[in-house]
Amino acid sequence: MSIENRWKTNGIVFRTPKTDDGKYFWGIAKASKTLDVNSVYHYLIMCRHFGSTCIAAEKQGQVVGFVTAYIPPDLPDTVFVWQVAVDEADRGQGLGVYLLLNLFEALKGFNVKYLDATVTPSNQASINLFTSAARALNAPFEFEKELFSAADFGQNVHEPEVLFHIGPVSGQF
Repeated sequence: MSIENRWKTNGIVFRTPKTDDGKYFWGIAKASKTLDVNSVYHYLIMCRHFGSTCIAAEKQGQVVGFVTAYIPPDLPDTVFVWQVAVDEADRGQGLGVYLLLNLFEALKGFNVKYLDATVTPSNQASINLFTSAARALNAPFEFEKELFSAADFGQNVHEPEVLFHIGPVSGQF
């Protein structure tokens, strides 16, 4: 599915990622200092195998933001957003919301009606991002069901991950 760049902001182009964008996704995630940073290999796989459900934001030839996402096999009407990240220099302009809107637009052909993500309770920036995206999508949302407890992470110190569920999204937004 091609991304039509319906929403534009400050010369940023939204596009389907290429495999080699994975290294840039990793760098942006690492620089965020808030995301769980996966291996470069993970980002390469997301771009290569799940590129149709991911999106890159590019400005003057540089990747400045991304969404990694997939459609869970048992929830074919839902896109699960793994990560959203924006380069520090381009934050505060609504780029994260624009990334999610462009992603949802690109997935219309997949008949996706819901957007799910997990967020730690202390990550106010992500809570604000998904709340803003739900409003822009004219969709109801819930943020209350714990999907993974702190104990699920074993010896790793990690907050619980709470499910942020948006939808259903109508065709108009």
